[in-house]
Amino acid sequence: MLRCFANRRRHYRISSRDTYLGLSMQSFFARLFHSFTDQAGTWFVGAVLSLLGIFSARLLEKIKFALNRADLRAKYYEEMALDVSHFVFIVDRLLKVYYGSRWASDEDKSAIATEYNETMNGICRKEYVYLSWLQHYWNRKKADDFASVMRKIREVDAALLLLNEAGNQKIKLTALESTFRNLQESARILLIPSD
Repeated sequence: MLRCFANRRRHYRISSRDTYLGLSMQSFFARLFHSFTDQAGTWFVGAVLSLLGIFSARLLEKIKFALNRADLRAKYYEEMALDVSHFVFIVDRLLKVYYGSRWASDEDKSAIATEYNETMNGICRKEYVYLSWLQHYWNRKKADDFASVMRKIREVDAALLLLNEAGNQKIKLTALESTFRNLQESARILLIPSD
């Protein structure tokens, strides 16, 4: 009988532990739930910060790309605008100093002709680079405006080459002045938008 009582007692103790553990688990989950509801705001902020931490590299990369694109856009436009403006200026010097004055020395005329050749070669060498930039960083209209400017530049160059051939120089000079005015108008449309 002693044995039975001892077994019962053990059994009783085990049962009471189970009950004790069951109550303990319920109170643990209740305390956890109340703690979570009390700290929901903190958990939410933590979750948001975690998500930002995970995706921050991608977000920063997009911001860097947009800023670099804006910088390159301004840089490339400025370079193209300087080359077009330089070409317009040097053709103006050709018309007014090289062909339009009597006071210019041979050295002056030679310097203007050399600068014209360098400018013409430079802008033609970069023509497709500029078209690529304009299509990539701007829109199709800007690229079309630049293509129009390049056509006018080539027309001015052809008119200048005709001046070197025999024939009526006055008519050829008038034709050069007309093509130069067309170039100026195309350059104005490209570089000074009317938006």
